[in-house]
Amino acid sequence: MPQGRWRRLSVGVGLSLLGALMAAGGAPGARADGSTTTVSPSTLFTLQSALKLPDWMQLEVAISAQPMFNPVGGLVNTGAYVQQTSVDLQLNSGLTRDTSQWREFDHWAVNLNGNHTTGNFSYGTEIGAIFPLQSASYPTGFWLTEASLERQAGNGRVNVKAGILPLNPDFMEAPILNFYVHSSLNNTLNIQSNDLPINPYSSVGGVVNLRIQNNLNLRAGLFNLNSIEAFSSFPLATFQGFQANVGGAGNGTVQFLQIDYTGSGLAPPQTRPIPVCSQPWALVRNFPRCKTPTTIANQLPGGLLSVGAYNSTDPQTGNGIYGSLTLRSGLPVGLADRIWVGASYTPDATVDFSPNFVGGGMVVQGAVPKRPLDVLVFGIGKGGFSSQASPNLTSPYEGMLELGYMIMLNETVQLQPTLQWIINPSGGGNQSVPGILAAGMQINLNF
Repeated sequence: MPQGRWRRLSVGVGLSLLGALMAAGGAPGARADGSTTTVSPSTLFTLQSALKLPDWMQLEVAISAQPMFNPVGGLVNTGAYVQQTSVDLQLNSGLTRDTSQWREFDHWAVNLNGNHTTGNFSYGTEIGAIFPLQSASYPTGFWLTEASLERQAGNGRVNVKAGILPLNPDFMEAPILNFYVHSSLNNTLNIQSNDLPINPYSSVGGVVNLRIQNNLNLRAGLFNLNSIEAFSSFPLATFQGFQANVGGAGNGTVQFLQIDYTGSGLAPPQTRPIPVCSQPWALVRNFPRCKTPTTIANQLPGGLLSVGAYNSTDPQTGNGIYGSLTLRSGLPVGLADRIWVGASYTPDATVDFSPNFVGGGMVVQGAVPKRPLDVLVFGIGKGGFSSQASPNLTSPYEGMLELGYMIMLNETVQLQPTLQWIINPSGGGNQSVPGILAAGMQINLNF
C-alpha cells in the first residue's frame, strides 16, 4: 500500500481514538464529588446473568482484537488484524461459598478453555521483525487449551490440577505483562524454546501448588511434550482449511519449578481499593489532611517476586531460567503505579534462537485527571539472538518499546491505543531493515 495512504489512515485512526477518549470522559469515576463509596467500573453485560446459569457454573468469554499498521520503517508499510477469542467454563459447587464453609466436594472443579485465533499472524515477518508485534499472533484455528480436573486448596495448603493444560499462567507469566500488546512484553518473558505448551497450545500435564505461607508459594509442573500437537487444534479448524502446525511434536517431558512471593511490602493486592482524595477538579493521591477521602477500584496487580526454571528431557527444547519483579515505585505519578523488570535465559544457545531477554516498564493508574480508572502503559525490552540456532540470525538483538493507554469504558469494554518502536528489526535476511514505528489499537470485550 502507498505510504501516503497509510499516513492518511494514521490521521483518521488518531482522530477516532481522540473521539473515543472524549466519549469515554463520562465513564464511571470521572467525577470527583466527594463520595465515600468506592469508584468502580460498571458492567455492561455478562453471559453469566444473561443465560441465568446456576451458581455452580461460571462462564466467561473474552475477545481481544489487535489491528495494527506501520506507517514508518520496516520492509513494507502495511497493516494487519489479528483476533483471539477465549471461552472459559468452570464447574465447581464452591464458587459462591466462602472457603471456610467448603465441604470436600466444594474443593473439586472442572476447568475448560477453548481459543479461536484469526487474522494475519505473519505480519511481523512481512515487515521485517522477528518477534510479533501483536500478542494474539497465532496460526488461525480453534485451540483446545485446557480440560482439567482440579482440587482447589481453599483454606488448605495444597492445590492440584491435571489434564490438558498450557504451562501459563501457572508458570513464567506475571499478571502485569497482560497490559502489553507486543508479544515479547506480553505473556511469558519472550521465551522462544521449541515445543513448550504456551497458551493457546497445550499438552497433557499436571501442576501442584504448595502454599508455604500466605504470601509464599512453591509450584511444580510436569508436561508431556509428545502430546502438544495432538491438542493443537479442534477438528472444526478443517472447515477453514487449517492444518495444525506448531513446529512438530516434541519428545519426552518438561518440568517446571517456580517460587512466588506476594508480600504487601512490594505492592498492595489488586483486591484492595486505592485510597484517594476527592478534590473539586479531580481525584488526586491521598494525603494525611485530606478532608474528602474516598477509594477507587484497583486495576493494577499486586506485588510479585517470581523466580523459576525448567528442564526438558528433549534436547531440542532445552533448559532455562526466568524471573520477574513487580512492585510500586514510590513516585508521585497518577493515583497508583507499578514498575516491573523481568528476564529469561537459556544456557544452550544451539536450541533457542533467542536465548536471552531482559525487559521492564511502568504501569500507572489515573495518570489523566478525571480518568481514575484508566491505565497508562510503558515498556521496553531486548531479545538477544544466537548465531548457533536456526534461523541463524546475524544481528545481535531486536529491541522493542511500547507506549499505550487503556481506556476503561467499563468492565465489558476497554480500548487501548498503542505505539511501538522496533529497534534493530532483524528479519530482513541479508538486507538491513529500518526501525519500525507501528500504531494500533487493542479492543477488549469481556462477557
